[in-house]
Amino acid sequence: MSPEIWPGLVRLYWRLALVPAAWIPVVALYGDRVMYWATALYWGSLVFAYTLGKLTCKDRLAVALHLGVALLTSLMSLVAPPERVVQGLSGEDWRLGVMAFYTVGAYAFAAFAGWPGLGLGLAYVLLAPWPQEETRFLVAAGGLLAGIGGLSVAAMIQRLQALQSLIQNEALTDSFTGLANRRSLERDFSRLQALAAREGLSLVLSLWDLDNLKAVNDREGHQAGDALYRVGGDEFVGLHLGLRDGASLEARVHARFPSVSVGFSPAGGRELLQVLEAADGLMYRKKGDKGPL
Repeated sequence: MSPEIWPGLVRLYWRLALVPAAWIPVVALYGDRVMYWATALYWGSLVFAYTLGKLTCKDRLAVALHLGVALLTSLMSLVAPPERVVQGLSGEDWRLGVMAFYTVGAYAFAAFAGWPGLGLGLAYVLLAPWPQEETRFLVAAGGLLAGIGGLSVAAMIQRLQALQSLIQNEALTDSFTGLANRRSLERDFSRLQALAAREGLSLVLSLWDLDNLKAVNDREGHQAGDALYRVGGDEFVGLHLGLRDGASLEARVHARFPSVSVGFSPAGGRELLQVLEAADGLMYRKKGDKGPL
């Protein structure tokens, strides 16, 4: 399973992006031309970005696109004369609310878009036609601090994803050979079994008992069996999608490793343990030394 941190945050963002719907009645009652345009731009870009993300599977980029537009709409309200934004409400109170929206947006924009998001957010502020020069730098300072916070969160998420991948690989990999382990086999068997049924293909499980494993591993390296799963001791399992002739597989294995014992069984619709037991029985009958798996 791949790391789910960013996909989870993307899903959370699309839900939170709907929260400003609570302000639509306020906009309808007290808004003026600038607020109308800003609201239309926000919701139009939300629909566009969400659709783009679904069509391209670039969800993080789609979120960054909408955040960039959302920041632009908040700045439209901040730099415009108050009478062109709202009517019947205190302009200062309205600006405080929009400023809070901008700060949160700058934080999220930098988190999703990285350094380009931080730079673009600052460019918005510095190039906007502010009526008072000191306001420009006050908003820029707040946006810079928020953006740095967003970058820090993005860096932390990257580290968490790297750690999660490392832990996952350790859990699914045999430390001695570097091959996938039994946990990987259990995960992949059901997936390949479903794929075989869906595509009308055969799926064969092979069970190998490789004598003198350490010597073979030292001589051949990990690439000699990179399609294998080590299930314990000197025993390995292979999953072969589309293979119909187990005997040909056995001949190829013996050509490379004469001392190996091989058993195989078609997977069909059976459970993994049943298929393993069938392959194990065949392998030990060939060895003349039947024993437990």
